[in-house]
Amino acid sequence: MARETERIVVSEDGLSLPVIEVLTGRGVIFGKSGSGKSNSASVIVEELLEKGFPLLIVDIEGEYATLKDRYEIVHVGKGSEYDFELFETEPERIVDFCLDQNRPVIVDISDVLEIDGAHALIEDTLTLLFSREKRVQQPFLVIVEEIHEFLPQQGGLDDLGETLIRIAKRGRKRGLGLCGLSQRPASVDKDFITQCDWLVWHRLTWENDTRVVKSILGSDTAREVQDLETGEAIMMTDWDETVRRVMFRRKRTADAGDTPTLSKSARRDLTASPDTGVDRQDRTVESQMESPTSPAGDRDPDGSAESSSATDLVVEPYPATMDEAAEDGNDGTEAEEETESSDSGAESEQPADIEAVGSQDAIPTEAGSTDPELREPDGHEPVAATLWELGQFVTYVLVKLTNSLVYGSRVLVAKATGASEPADRLAPVSHQNRDPDPSRWSVWIVLALIGVVLGLLVLAVVT
Repeated sequence: MARETERIVVSEDGLSLPVIEVLTGRGVIFGKSGSGKSNSASVIVEELLEKGFPLLIVDIEGEYATLKDRYEIVHVGKGSEYDFELFETEPERIVDFCLDQNRPVIVDISDVLEIDGAHALIEDTLTLLFSREKRVQQPFLVIVEEIHEFLPQQGGLDDLGETLIRIAKRGRKRGLGLCGLSQRPASVDKDFITQCDWLVWHRLTWENDTRVVKSILGSDTAREVQDLETGEAIMMTDWDETVRRVMFRRKRTADAGDTPTLSKSARRDLTASPDTGVDRQDRTVESQMESPTSPAGDRDPDGSAESSSATDLVVEPYPATMDEAAEDGNDGTEAEEETESSDSGAESEQPADIEAVGSQDAIPTEAGSTDPELREPDGHEPVAATLWELGQFVTYVLVKLTNSLVYGSRVLVAKATGASEPADRLAPVSHQNRDPDPSRWSVWIVLALIGVVLGLLVLAVVT
């Protein structure tokens, strides 16, 4: 008799729920994304598992996998990381885990692509569970995430939806309870909501959703539910006929459903360098690998270069000092002679080299140097590009000229032999109404075109 009065505590201020009502009743937890809906469900699950009550969770997004870190759970899913392969596990075995071995089960379909097959397996499992509960009469709870996908307000119900409605209407007499979760109460079948005897409303803001709250709890509660804090909810329970505002505690296990955070360590500089197309981070790493004298202070403790200097390219003076030359085995005299001999040329050449390396306008060749002859002094497009465009134009003119010559020759042959003029799809106009002596005009046109082409070629060579 003591177990019939057991309760689970779900809030920091000591609010408790009767275990028998949760296990055998029909409940629903609503709330928009980030309002604490999944955390509240996990708190209820943790409390039931702490007291040794098994349950079955239909997990859509893999949010309950971390329960295995604390509790002994059978995890069924698609992949090698699960305890049992989803499509290789018979529904009978899953029900045996639940009722015969009193083990909690998670049916995880987050990695499943064959959704229809997964739904069919869940439907067979719940149907068998519903049938077996008639004989076993063991209080048992089924939790379904995103229940609007299985019990939609519009579009009708499939076999899985019909089974869930059957559990909601008739499962209590057999000891089988059902709890659904959804972000959109307006999208959930109202036939299911009206069957629920405990409801949890987390923050909702859409008018269609708050209208559902208004129809059940009134206008004041519909306005109140829009301003709830994360984790806070309005709970309605039929067993004591109360409506209360409650702050659910934080669940003990890790939250696998948390939104991924932006971590600086997981990012890289994707800004491309205008001259090479390589991102600055790769360019900096290459420059540091080539420069063994990089100070240790420019690196983080883990050995990576500081991001603040990632985009700065520093060129050190090439000539070595006398001390450095002496360390390499050269005496001071050789170093001094080398320094003196390079004073006159190095001062003028070195800044030019540095400017050439760092310039974004410089065009790298295959050897990594720049060819100033291919760029105009004002920094505009290379002359080579202009020559290429001119060559394309000349090619076009030559093709047109060749076609005209071929057609003209065919017309001359036809005139000389007295035959009719040839019909050609390349001819721009008909030759039936031309003036007399068309061959003379053809020769002049051909000569003019040749002159234009020769002029363009001479201009290109001179340029």
